[in-house]
Amino acid sequence: MLQIRDLYKSYGKQVALNGVNLDVKRGETLVIMGPSGCGKSTTIRCINRLTEPDQGSIVVDGKAVLELQGEALRAYRRNVGFVFQQFNLINRLTVFDNVIFHLVLAGVERDLAEERAEQALRKVGMLKHRHKKPTNLSGGEQQRVGIARALASNPDLMLWDEPTASLDPILVGEVLEVMEELVRTTQTTMVIVTHEVSFALKVADRIVLMDQGQIVEAGSPQAVFNAPKSEIGRKYQKLIAG
Repeated sequence: MLQIRDLYKSYGKQVALNGVNLDVKRGETLVIMGPSGCGKSTTIRCINRLTEPDQGSIVVDGKAVLELQGEALRAYRRNVGFVFQQFNLINRLTVFDNVIFHLVLAGVERDLAEERAEQALRKVGMLKHRHKKPTNLSGGEQQRVGIARALASNPDLMLWDEPTASLDPILVGEVLEVMEELVRTTQTTMVIVTHEVSFALKVADRIVLMDQGQIVEAGSPQAVFNAPKSEIGRKYQKLIAG
């Protein structure tokens, strides 16, 4: 479904991506891990063109993503859900309106948009809060609304950029539970950037470890954490053992 080849990205003298190659199968849950600044978030932000790479190719379902422009790019983005570190909710809108807003903007008929929004909020356990404003929600609840917003477009591909990074530790669990349930109950292809090792062990079909802008190891959770081949993998193994 997704093929990334020779992806490079620099910010001045700082190299963020240094020749990333990655394949993701349809329906696969791929987890990307590694130390801060290793290129995890830059990689997934390139997939939906939030970040423009300097070089390389990204192909999703046969479409050369980096060549898309105008309406073709907007149509592609509507089919790719993105859950941010920050919640990026519009505080003046209700929970329901935050979820439905982008659907209506994309031209989805109102009745259908409302149905999708309700379904998405129900999946994340937030339908009962539909009339609240984001400022009246906890951080975990706000992130669940962010997840519902991404789900509402029925995406074929979901990208998650450290969705628990902005949460207090006590709220992390409720978001991870929602994510685990979505992995179990949907066929959506998911690429998840996270530092949550126990979560990765539960949900990942495959784990990719990155370091200094490169993929240094990839495989099943058991292979990567039980018999690591990279220095980063060995550090994670010690973390789990500790």
